[in-house]
Amino acid sequence: MRPSKIKVVTAKKAFLLPSAFRAITLFGVVYCQSNFDVQMINKTDEVDSDLKSHETIHVRQAQSKLNSWTLYYLSYIWKWICNLPIIFTGLYMPYKFIEFELEAFANETDHTYCTNGPVYQWKEFKKLSLKDKWNFSKQYKKSHMLFKNFVKEIIVPYINEKG
Repeated sequence: MRPSKIKVVTAKKAFLLPSAFRAITLFGVVYCQSNFDVQMINKTDEVDSDLKSHETIHVRQAQSKLNSWTLYYLSYIWKWICNLPIIFTGLYMPYKFIEFELEAFANETDHTYCTNGPVYQWKEFKKLSLKDKWNFSKQYKKSHMLFKNFVKEIIVPYINEKG
């Protein structure tokens, strides 16, 4: 199913998801570590979760890659490979500094983000050089901030200043 066909993400319990990851979206289905997260994503009341918002942003990002899961996942893996040198600042830093993840972390608390038009902010994060990512990853480790707050309060203003 093409990304544009997915109107609402659904969740299932993951059995082989590495313990370091809370959830992963594969072809529009969110696979979660915990039953609680599955319930939070699948519930239909007015309360949205940040996790549901984060994973919905990934679906919208796939739409921005010519509405193709294949192009999205190839881009995602390529960006992770390009970030591998920053693994020396922390095991999960290559993942955290993928442009798609930066956008999702920056906007996951805004549960209307995906309804406000196209999701293309990830392209702004392409302005970060590998050296920038290296420095930010070291700064993040010292900050003791939640990553989503670090992205919003430190990285986004830096990107905006870069113009």
